[in-house]
Amino acid sequence: MTTKRARTYSVRRRAAILILTGAVCLLASLTWTPSAVAVIPAHTAVAQVAPEADLRLAEGVLRLTLDEAIELALERNLALSVERYRRSESELRLDEALGIYDFQSGADISAFDETSPAASNLDGADVQQSEGVIWNFNLSRLVPTGGQASLDFNNRRIQTNSTFALLNPSFRTDFDLTFSQPLLRGRGRDTTESGIRIARNNIAISEESFELQVISVLQQVEEGYWNLVEAQAQLGVAKESLALAQKLHEQNKVRVEVGTLAPLELVQSEAGIATRQEEIIRAQGAVGDAEDRLRQLLNLNHPEAWAATIEAETEAEIQPIQLDVERAVVTALQRRPELRSLRRGQENLAITAALRRNQVLPQLNLSVTYGFNGLGGDITSRDFFTGEILFQAPGSYGDALQQVADADFEGWSAGLNFSYPIGNSERKAQMALAEVAVERGEAELADQELAVVTEVRRLARFVDTAAQARESARVSRRLAERNLEAEQKRYENGMSTSFRVLEIQEDLTGARSREVNAITGYRKALILYYRALGTLMQESDVEVVIDDLPEAGDEMGEATGDEA
Repeated sequence: MTTKRARTYSVRRRAAILILTGAVCLLASLTWTPSAVAVIPAHTAVAQVAPEADLRLAEGVLRLTLDEAIELALERNLALSVERYRRSESELRLDEALGIYDFQSGADISAFDETSPAASNLDGADVQQSEGVIWNFNLSRLVPTGGQASLDFNNRRIQTNSTFALLNPSFRTDFDLTFSQPLLRGRGRDTTESGIRIARNNIAISEESFELQVISVLQQVEEGYWNLVEAQAQLGVAKESLALAQKLHEQNKVRVEVGTLAPLELVQSEAGIATRQEEIIRAQGAVGDAEDRLRQLLNLNHPEAWAATIEAETEAEIQPIQLDVERAVVTALQRRPELRSLRRGQENLAITAALRRNQVLPQLNLSVTYGFNGLGGDITSRDFFTGEILFQAPGSYGDALQQVADADFEGWSAGLNFSYPIGNSERKAQMALAEVAVERGEAELADQELAVVTEVRRLARFVDTAAQARESARVSRRLAERNLEAEQKRYENGMSTSFRVLEIQEDLTGARSREVNAITGYRKALILYYRALGTLMQESDVEVVIDDLPEAGDEMGEATGDEA
């Protein structure tokens, strides 16, 4: 029977040691994270601007294609640098949220020395003296279920002058594993990681914000580029109009010299030349304004770049595209960064509402502790009446540690803790506010989606109108050219006047100007249409690159063109 009991106790002791060792290993190796977390740099460098040597600047002329303008703007735009900082901040917020899974360690050390009068003969001394040292260590960590696991290693050494102390000095050691788990409020992974989920959504929102800023830069640069193309083309139209007036004036001078035309006609042609020169001056001013606006968008900060004339090399003329409005609406609802950002925000509101509903529940926690105890020290046995030492044996702190290691003395405890505020008005109000925020967010999202659908349909009609206007302007210009040719022949045959020819020339100039407006207007209409669809970056061959695992000093996100 004795042998069987010993074997049973040995098996229990070994099992207990394995359980405690496994718990320690589990706590030490618990390094859960939702995904690989990058080392986020504390500083995101401002995008480096391209050196002036990269510009095609020679002899006071800066030659620039649309793709080059886009690339320069994305490299140099300061607003994009600001968005990079914001994304860096959002990733740091995620790192902060993941801190709930950090290990918490603690230690405390204290010493005491005290004397007290004896209260009875059993105190072992007339004046009791005791001194000791206490040193405790603990390690704890939150787990995804909302529970808290902790390891506690508690120690104390006490020495006394009591003759009845069996161990003096005595060493006591406790090694315990404690696990506390919420059963109602605070229970579950969704509740525990609500802050992490919101932080991850905020990273996605910052990415949408960065993409939206890229789209805004693209729109401004492309519109600025086509405004410059239009201004330069209008200047060309004005110069052609001046050339026509000068040609008519030269013809008038010849005819006046030969006596076939009254000198009064020269006044009319000269007035036409003066009027065209005024138009050229205004057109040149418009070109200068458009150039300065484009330089500002490209962040050209070198004096030579500002002094140079910009020569836009990309042709504005393109073939009209066929539009599928219904498909465009579906694309816009999927691709618009504003809508994706609102949906992420709606997810955050739903996460917060779920958390608030959980917080209304009562607090009910289960706490379980299992551990081993040890005791060691110098053993002194005395006669109860005479105080004579009967037996002595040396001991040490190692004896207590050995008892813990051998699991000689084990213990456990379990308990439930319940609390609930009467009325619980604060948490109920917070839950109601969170649910109202969810409903408000749904209404805002639906309203924004409706606005997007309306905008896409309106801009689709705008693009079709611009295409038709371009074709109509082309026909009008051709007819105006033919009309001027006919009127010029009538004038040469003496059947018309300089005034009438100047009027027809003005008609041709107006037709050419309207054609320029229509061609560039179609380009600008497409910009607005593609932005409404959320596909302006793809149409401009631009891709936003987000580094999932950035190294220190890397940018959080970059926009690059085909040639970047």
